[in-house]
Amino acid sequence: MTQTNSARGPLWGRTPASQQRRHDILLAAKKVFFERGYPLASVDQIAEAASTTKRTVYDHFGSKQALFAEVMAFAGEQFVGRLPKVDDLPEVPADGLRTFAARLVELVEAPDSLRFQRLVIAEAERHPAMGRALYETVVLGAQRVLASYLDACVERGAMRPHDTATSARIVVDVATSGPRLRGLIGLAVGEADTIGDRALAETITALT
Repeated sequence: MTQTNSARGPLWGRTPASQQRRHDILLAAKKVFFERGYPLASVDQIAEAASTTKRTVYDHFGSKQALFAEVMAFAGEQFVGRLPKVDDLPEVPADGLRTFAARLVELVEAPDSLRFQRLVIAEAERHPAMGRALYETVVLGAQRVLASYLDACVERGAMRPHDTATSARIVVDVATSGPRLRGLIGLAVGEADTIGDRALAETITALT
């Protein structure tokens, strides 16, 4: 029987060649899933796009559903990796929050990001774990990065001690709720949102 890890599927990827093959499959699967959607994407198509065999895909991931969950985690890690690092943000908290929020909104509105969210939402009712994976990797991942920045601000005395996790949650929600909704329903990306901008500005002022 194949040895498995409940969080990451079969325990493959121990050699550099196997790790590279796994990475190639994830990239190919992301492309196929994004283009065709989960129901129409097949393991055969993914194997062809990755220049490998269907057997190899199953050896690495076990099932199409497990592969999709891995693709979501992979895409989520890519998303969070594009956010500003704590040390790259301005030392002045208000400036740092504005910089982080602006970059977060830019990523949320990106076509691939919107496509990814629609794909997960379409499957979330039948496969709740997919929605949870998106939330834990992307939403909570962004909140953790911002909370770490706020912790650093508190440590150097630039902000008063407070519940930084809650503050991060508020900023992420206020910054992204409008852009995400507009993007998901097909409205123009980047269009002016005076009320949303004012809400974010007032939130940052209140926190700093």
